Amino acid sequence: MKLGSLVLVACLALPSLAHAQSAVGKAVVGGKTVTLFDDGTWKFADALDPSTPAACEAVTPTVQFCGAALGWTTTPPASAEINAAYRIDARHYAQYLIEDLGSDDGLTADFMRQVVLDNAQMATGNTPEVIDVQSVTLGALSGDTVVYKVKINGLDVVFANSVFVQPKRVMQIMTYAIGGEFTPQHAGYQADFLSNTKLAE
Repeated sequence: MKLGSLVLVACLALPSLAHAQSAVGKAVVGGKTVTLFDDGTWKFADALDPSTPAACEAVTPTVQFCGAALGWTTTPPASAEINAAYRIDARHYAQYLIEDLGSDDGLTADFMRQVVLDNAQMATGNTPEVIDVQSVTLGALSGDTVVYKVKINGLDVVFANSVFVQPKRVMQIMTYAIGGEFTPQHAGYQADFLSNTKLAE
């Protein structure tokens, strides 16, 4: 089985109606580093959030990930719906799914939790087992982390999917692990991943 099929389940966690811009590279313009986005736009890298360390990389124009020092390495996203994907070892993976839809469009936290579970079932043909739903924060934002297990081709995979619904944006920041339990190690990776996500407006 290819691990790409694991990513496929995760990328289906949100309908792709209004995909947010994804960072696709960097360049130097006039001696300054710029971040290039998939819609052809760019921003000076220091304009994303000048208070964050240089080790941070842009996920979208308003979201940065500063986890390289923790051991997270970039991997190719399995689909266009995924803004950025990472792995820390052969068992633990992470990704961002950020959409330009939000509560102004009628999305709610309850709706998004159900979308996550419905799409996991649709993609795998198996009913996900909810392990826990936890309140979580990201800066000033409040959200929920839905922890669930689902079988993919007979293999247990546990997802910790933190969902933040804002007026014009929904963010899913998730880690997932091969295995049948939500281990303390996995919980730590999810907490670290969230704490190293920086927002700028």
